[in-house]
Amino acid sequence: MNELNTDFTALRIGRPTHVGFGDETPAEVPFCPSGNLATKLNNTPRYLFRVHSDASAGENSSEWIKSIDALENNLTDIFERDDTACIAIALNEHLRWELKSYGDPFISWTTSLLVAIEYAIYKHKTEVTMLEAIHLCIIDTTMFPRGVFIRDLDLIEEFYDKVPNGRRITVKGVRHTWGARGLDDFRNLRNKTHKTYPGVYYFGEFLSQGQTNITGRSSTVSCDKIINNHLFAMLPQFQVELEDSKRQWAEAVVKSRELFYMDIESEATSASEFVEATNIALQFGKVWFLPVLANLLALRPRAARDRGILDQISGLFSGALPL
Repeated sequence: MNELNTDFTALRIGRPTHVGFGDETPAEVPFCPSGNLATKLNNTPRYLFRVHSDASAGENSSEWIKSIDALENNLTDIFERDDTACIAIALNEHLRWELKSYGDPFISWTTSLLVAIEYAIYKHKTEVTMLEAIHLCIIDTTMFPRGVFIRDLDLIEEFYDKVPNGRRITVKGVRHTWGARGLDDFRNLRNKTHKTYPGVYYFGEFLSQGQTNITGRSSTVSCDKIINNHLFAMLPQFQVELEDSKRQWAEAVVKSRELFYMDIESEATSASEFVEATNIALQFGKVWFLPVLANLLALRPRAARDRGILDQISGLFSGALPL
């Protein structure tokens, strides 16, 4: 009986730290928070994007996306860990692209194709990397278990107060206090209005943790198949940005959104513009054609019932869509 009691004492019954194909190779590591934060896991958009290159942190391929921690075989859910201050600092460093003090369990995604394209252009310039060596991935979040993805702002809200305000941290090579450059400051940055353009520095970021097997639930293409003459014909601004030596990302995103804040009537989508978008969307394969096409057409403001789009869609899928 004593041996049986010992066995039950050693057995920890609780929430799983990860799920997947087996204990050795989990396909994903869901976030398992409690309370109100758990309800926010239901608010994940269906499609998310990620841009990566050989210079990206962790491991990135068309099969697996792995964080820095995953490469060290640390796949524990952050809500199962006791070091909440270290997690908060790791989150702050991840979001700010800082050197890592306590590893990094996080992987970044975005709801915005615009943000992804601007980031690809930024990587092309800063890494002096050809576009064909930079990849853009789209995933369908409904093909993953609940909790695999969480909004960055929701995690910030959960962890911003887990570090004493007086604790010293390093941001951009300069020592600051947590109160000055911690997660609360970053949350304010996300809502900061640009000094010249309308809009704020929010980029629709979502995070996963540990590692994510994306096989069969994603499509990945090289960015030269996206950022090319087809895209430039749709939106010439991207060609201007690509050829400009200035390296911008956040600023470029906010500037590109300016049209969405203007009180002007949107131009109808031309047949040629639709064809250009179609040529890009087809690169992702038939299963992903429509979601990619919709996101491409959403790169500029359009009327709610744009006849140019409806007529073209009707031609592609005759009788499939109600007009």
